[in-house]
Amino acid sequence: MTNPTELLKFPESLVILSGDSLVGKHHLPAPPSLGIIIRDPLNLKHLRSLLLATYPSDHPLSLISTNESGSSQTKTITLAEFSAESMPANLKAIQVPPLPENRTFEFFQHVVAALRAPDGCPWDRKQTHQTLRDDFLQEVYELLDALDRLDLDSISEELGDVLLHVVIQAQIAQESGEFNMGDVLSHISEKLIFRHEHVFAKAQKLSPEEVIDRWEKMKKRERELNNTKRGMLDGISKAMPALSMAFSYQKRAARAGFDWDTVEGVWEKLSEEIEEFRSAQTPEQCADELGDILFTLVNLARWSKIDPETALRMANIRFFERVSYVEERANELGKDLLEMPLSEKDRFWEEYKGSHPA
Repeated sequence: MTNPTELLKFPESLVILSGDSLVGKHHLPAPPSLGIIIRDPLNLKHLRSLLLATYPSDHPLSLISTNESGSSQTKTITLAEFSAESMPANLKAIQVPPLPENRTFEFFQHVVAALRAPDGCPWDRKQTHQTLRDDFLQEVYELLDALDRLDLDSISEELGDVLLHVVIQAQIAQESGEFNMGDVLSHISEKLIFRHEHVFAKAQKLSPEEVIDRWEKMKKRERELNNTKRGMLDGISKAMPALSMAFSYQKRAARAGFDWDTVEGVWEKLSEEIEEFRSAQTPEQCADELGDILFTLVNLARWSKIDPETALRMANIRFFERVSYVEERANELGKDLLEMPLSEKDRFWEEYKGSHPA
């Protein structure tokens, strides 16, 4: 009988996987820039989902099967046509041709390493962990902006820009003998598995609230195993925007019991802080009391299950759009926005709000 794989035209680089090794996997354990042979494929519905996680729906597949006489034959279909019903009898193997190299993480690492190489880009070569810090932060903000607008093309692009910073930081560290990308990946994988025992060890159905509670307990246990003494609020970055930092502090403290019994306590505290601000006598007192008001407002947001940083950013966007509209209407009328009466500005402001409800 002919070996099914003898019918296949092998690429220069090839990975052979057994069907049972893919059961329970969510991604193929091989770079898609390599040709892949899947022997004795199992659970075809799951296998289709596995392939669609990496390959486009029009990607070709070669199906190798044997007929009643024992001879092997091949059939080519697209991934979109892949289904249990469309499979030939006695399916023995599936060949998945490679994707272009530029769709793989490994190729991206190569590109970044080439930029940092002795004959690479002078600008990239001179960068350090610290010099890239501000650019990294800017890319994260641009990603947040794309997420706020739900602009999928921009989200995809900005994720790439953020990933560039992750990879180049790891590349710089590798060159200095500090750590490499494998260290980064293994550390975060081990951390996620350790903190998600209910998924990877003892399968349990938990509510989101129970997951958060367990997450904190697992982090505490993790610190004990590593003999790391840390305070309740340690680990929350002081470089975060102030609203996000306050939100993180309050969530962490609330899990330890530092919280009001009901939201009414937050409203009472807010009224108290506003009165203290109104009664403040010096600029320093005003600044302190205003900070307390903002901190209490963050607590109110937490009780209302609202991320205050996102809420304020969306308010900023709405303000920008409304001011831009008023400015545009002023230009249409040939008027100077600075000289336009407030009543007219308000009219256009309300006009925009009426046609663009929040």
